[in-house]
Order: sequence, then structure tokens, then C-alpha cells
Amino acid sequence: MDIENKAFDKFKDKQGKVVECLLELLGKINELEREVFRRDCVTREKIWKKELTAEEISRENDDLWAYYREECRKIVEGRCTEKLLKKGYARSFATTPMYAYIEDEDDCKGTFSMETAKKAVVEFRFTNHSSVHFMHRFTLVPSGETWLVDAFGYGTEKEGVWHRGHI
Repeated sequence: MDIENKAFDKFKDKQGKVVECLLELLGKINELEREVFRRDCVTREKIWKKELTAEEISRENDDLWAYYREECRKIVEGRCTEKLLKKGYARSFATTPMYAYIEDEDDCKGTFSMETAKKAVVEFRFTNHSSVHFMHRFTLVPSGETWLVDAFGYGTEKEGVWHRGHI
């Protein structure tokens, strides 16, 4: 993916490491969402075929959500700050993962900016091949040899407002 480097000159060389940390995190979340969605489809097919009792449906759904939250926790802990984790994670999954746009070079444009050594910002603008222009913003902070996601914002270009969100 082509990401425009808008960092101050003395921080331009940080783009590779920061973006690598972020894309690795988002890619792992995408993989998990796809797995959970596939498992949910299997359960829905069993429901449709009337192969499960109400209790079994409830148990399968509860087990799937518990699995999703636990596996997502393993992914985000150590890659996100406690501040961001307190906002929650693993709240939804769908046919298309939340961050699938990182895999679509034709639809996604990224920018990297960094004005101080204390934080970097990576923004993505994408449409998911619709008429709506979405925006995601990730603020990352250094932690030892790596970068942690400290904040997530989202919005649409039409709206022009950033909303605070969870990873």
C-alpha cells in the first residue's frame, strides 16, 4: 500500500517501523474476524437446518464470543495502550473485516505524519467500493523498540468529524 509521508523531515525515517507495527496488528485482527465469521456461519447453518436446540444455540454463541474476545485480547495486548484497551475490543465481526481496506490498494490511501518523537499518526481513507468516503485515524506512541496504538478515530469525509472509537 502506498502511504504518503507527511512527517517532519527528522521523523520521515520512522514511517516504516510505525506503519509496519500498525498493519501487522490490523492484519491479525482481520484474520481473526474472518475465522470467527466462518464459525458463526457454521452455527447459523445448523440453526437453519434446525440441528440445534435453543440451549445449544445460546451455548455456541456464548462460546464463540468468548473465543473471539480472548483471541482478540491476545492480539491487542502489547500492541495497544491500556488507555485504548479500556475502550473495548472485539465488539463486532462481519462478512468484511473492520480493517479489510488495508488489503485493497486500489481503494485505500494512507498518510503518515509525525511532528514530535512522542506520537505518530496514520490515517486511511477508503470507500469499501461504495459512495461513502470513510476515514480511520490511528495515533501511535513509542514503547521501547515498538509502537503502540494509543487512539483510534473514525468518520466520513462528508461529515468531516473524527469520532473516538475502540480498536
